[in-house]
Amino acid sequence: MTDVARVREQQRQLYGAPLNELLQRCAGVLQVNQGQMARLLGVSAPMLSQLINGHRIKLANPAAGVRLVALVQAVEAVSAGELSVGQAMESVAEADSATTFTATGQTAQRRSLAADIQAVFRAVASGEECAAAARLLDADHPEVAELIAVFGVGDEGQAEAWVERRRRG
Repeated sequence: MTDVARVREQQRQLYGAPLNELLQRCAGVLQVNQGQMARLLGVSAPMLSQLINGHRIKLANPAAGVRLVALVQAVEAVSAGELSVGQAMESVAEADSATTFTATGQTAQRRSLAADIQAVFRAVASGEECAAAARLLDADHPEVAELIAVFGVGDEGQAEAWVERRRRG
């Protein structure tokens, strides 16, 4: 397996598909070029190129990860006829500002940090996968197992409580 193939497989595990496939679909639906896609995600064009070409595995900036989740959701909404391309682009641009994307194309008050983290976990793996991973890690790494279980399977209230406990120390 080549280095690029290994990177793309790791991207598939992280994002559900290699980023070149995922972003190509998004760019096609939104009718944007690579530079515009980089601006939407809040990354440099060279960084995006490295990701697309299989030279880097993941987005290093968590805010870009949140925008990627919003991008995929927005493209799904455009494909389903729920949003126009313009509305989708606005929702992605707003993903880490004071407002956040909703399935109806409306904006709402920013979700909590816990909800944002849950969105990232759930964009990467199903609840079943998170529960299985938590069970595998529980004996040797109980805190990591709890993190995966709370954000991958738990409800928003559990996630909020987990964040608050960590903030208090």
